[in-house]
Amino acid sequence: MKKNPRLIGDEHVKNVYQALLQYIKNEPIDYYPKTVTQTVLYITNLYPYIESVQSKFNTNNPDQEKDLTLYLDNNQTISVNLFLVRKGGRIQPKNPGAKSFLSKYFLSESLQLMFNRLFEVKYQNFLSELVELKLGEHYVKDIKELKKLVSRYFPKFTDEINPYRDIFLYNLRELCFSLLKDFYNDKNEGFFHAYNVFFMTEDVNIVTSYGKTQNDVNVEQFNPGIPQFSDIQIYKSGKNTVGIKYGEVALTLRFKFESSPTSSIKLAASYDKFPDESEKEKINFDTIKKMQYLLNTHQYSQNSNSSNAIGKCHEAITYFYFLKEFPNVSQVEPDECVQLMGKYYSLVKPEVLERLYNSTSTLIPVVREKLHQKYNSFQIKSVELVPESYINDRLDTGDLQLILIVNKEYIVESISLKALAKRNSKITTKNPGIGTILSPTYFNIGSMESVVNEVKSKFQIGELNHKESLEVIAADLGLKLKDATQVQLKRGVENLLGKAMMAVTFYDENISICKEHSKIDGNITVYIKTPTAIQNTLAWHNNLEAINLRVKFSRGQSHGWSTIKLTSEYQLK
Repeated sequence: MKKNPRLIGDEHVKNVYQALLQYIKNEPIDYYPKTVTQTVLYITNLYPYIESVQSKFNTNNPDQEKDLTLYLDNNQTISVNLFLVRKGGRIQPKNPGAKSFLSKYFLSESLQLMFNRLFEVKYQNFLSELVELKLGEHYVKDIKELKKLVSRYFPKFTDEINPYRDIFLYNLRELCFSLLKDFYNDKNEGFFHAYNVFFMTEDVNIVTSYGKTQNDVNVEQFNPGIPQFSDIQIYKSGKNTVGIKYGEVALTLRFKFESSPTSSIKLAASYDKFPDESEKEKINFDTIKKMQYLLNTHQYSQNSNSSNAIGKCHEAITYFYFLKEFPNVSQVEPDECVQLMGKYYSLVKPEVLERLYNSTSTLIPVVREKLHQKYNSFQIKSVELVPESYINDRLDTGDLQLILIVNKEYIVESISLKALAKRNSKITTKNPGIGTILSPTYFNIGSMESVVNEVKSKFQIGELNHKESLEVIAADLGLKLKDATQVQLKRGVENLLGKAMMAVTFYDENISICKEHSKIDGNITVYIKTPTAIQNTLAWHNNLEAINLRVKFSRGQSHGWSTIKLTSEYQLK
């Protein structure tokens, strides 16, 4: 049975303590393992005049003490941390708690309160979604009750619920990065306190690494130095990790569950080596080669729904062109464009894929131009694809996320990517539920609940069919929008368009555009039952821009009554 790493570390501390005691008494230590004797010799070479030594295991609370405390003949006291790792391995700092790390390590109570408040909301959503898998729609809100139900239905993680865990941890990482980004932009000194604690700068840290043979042992001191604020960088890695680079060393904080779905959420802290420019270029070059291989070996599998596949391939190809245009950019998750392309490209016809590939090359210049207009000078630090299911903010529907440095501050720029054949096509912006369209999320003018319930009742007794049901709901929605104020209409339209910059490739015309939706200055006109009886249109800018809201069932007619959804489509004439 494999030994627990903590037990191995504890045994190393106990052995080094005993051997050091014997060494300072001039007693032999040759019979100890080489990892122990070499560590003792290294310590005594650093501090030749040790009078006595104390082990943390001789105290009442070992977890709160340093591994060894050395007492020198000049009355100096030295705290020592011991690490034992395989060659090529990294030492492991203590893991902080998710709900205390910002206050304890970064000395920010306000940041911690903000994190904890939003953590509770996301955690409740996570538990509620798991319960919904078993009970369907439910009204349980209390976290304690939700945890009881989750414990009963899902005592451990399974393939069924792993995606929900991934999304929850991703959202925690995004929240953490956002808070640290603002903390960095404020030039907060709390970063240095976190550095000193995590990197144990007030202690002597001795790392003993061992290889495959008994004599293959190396002992060195871990001392990363003192960084300046200009040495600090923050970054994202994978889907659940945030990193902080201090000069040549980096610290990563990975969100994870301790064990089961109802166990506490922890942060796994690790030291990381940040790739230099040449390493990043090699990683990106390898990704580009893999993408080119996929494109050169494309095999088409006929299918009935290629529109979604075209959009996904467009996202992957856009990412690919970003790597070509900016070879030093960091990939938050290397090769994610390759994985996305591999999943969808066989569903796209060869001639369409070729046009899509060629035309998407026109997208990077227009995005870059838009960024120059917006920021004048900027540096792209990283690129990341955001799966639709991971999007936490309903108003931020970006498919691709860039982390920029602008005037020595971090800015996150989300880009909504669209691929359309021709310029007169409509662009789907969102698919809101009928229950949220009039809520504060969008127009903030009331609710459709009573109308939907009335229509559902009539449908179930045969008074209305599918088409008639949609027409009644669409007409009522149109009237409510017609009665709304211009402030409410502008709020709703702006929320439907979203926060993200929009970049569109028209692949049959070999052209791309990039547009950032600005505040709507003129009036919005509501056209009820336009262009059909199940649609309403909101137009502005002399009818050159419009959003069409189409009412639909979420499932086909064979399923009877299903949830009512809306398709929101934007058109620029």
